[in-house]
Amino acid sequence: MTNKTRKTVGLALGSGSWRGLAHIGVIKELVKEGIPIDYIAGSSAGALIGGLFSYFGRTSEIEKLAESLSYRSLYGILFDPARKLGLINGKKYTQFIERQVGEVRIEDLKIKFAAVCSDLIQGQAVGITAGKLSEAIRASSSIPVIFKPETINGRLLVDGGNSMPIPVDIVREMGADIVIAVNLYDNVFPFKKEYLKKQTINSLSVSRITYQMMIYSLANENLKNADVVISPKIWEGEFNIFKNFTINQEVTIEDGQRAAGEAVAVIKRLLQEK
Repeated sequence: MTNKTRKTVGLALGSGSWRGLAHIGVIKELVKEGIPIDYIAGSSAGALIGGLFSYFGRTSEIEKLAESLSYRSLYGILFDPARKLGLINGKKYTQFIERQVGEVRIEDLKIKFAAVCSDLIQGQAVGITAGKLSEAIRASSSIPVIFKPETINGRLLVDGGNSMPIPVDIVREMGADIVIAVNLYDNVFPFKKEYLKKQTINSLSVSRITYQMMIYSLANENLKNADVVISPKIWEGEFNIFKNFTINQEVTIEDGQRAAGEAVAVIKRLLQEK
């Protein structure tokens, strides 16, 4: 329930694959500083972290989950070949989410939540605010070609990052007075020299970088309507977070916590303004 004696706060958690670990740190810092969170809209990785937090109401369980991930467990979650429309079916990923949240519906969550997806038929972003949380998160995370699209209420849905990588407008429409956007793309371009030295320039890498450019441009457009922008300083070199079959997620989570800490004073001032 929101407190009508104060301004309401909404988080727009951006897409960004493994960078989404930074969302854990951002939320952790905001909670520590007593910043209220009334609404969350998340795209892709933002939908996963945002949905889990909206269910648990705290970050400790999400951190434990991140710490438990390994190459082997990720293989078990993702290796689910599809016959058409994508390489991965996605059912095992949905089951993985269900093991965390059960059969809970979005409308029953502790925090008002929207999983942002891209509607392939309508050609626009859509916020899923009702129905099974696990299915909505899976749809929001369905990277085209990699994952088979998810169908919800007759809509053919894929990754929200393709249409609205940072769902500022959707969380505003949900009722947030103050919108805090978390941008995981701020430090993607320009690439650092040490990263480029490791890359082989071929058709695949050119395709991937071109895709990143599109998302980067969309993200910057989304940010224009945010009241506060939190941009964790993450770069591609940190993708080497896999060590000894465990994921060392601490660095990326700390990146998020540090960036959120720098924005706390501004957020508190906005909350106090009449």
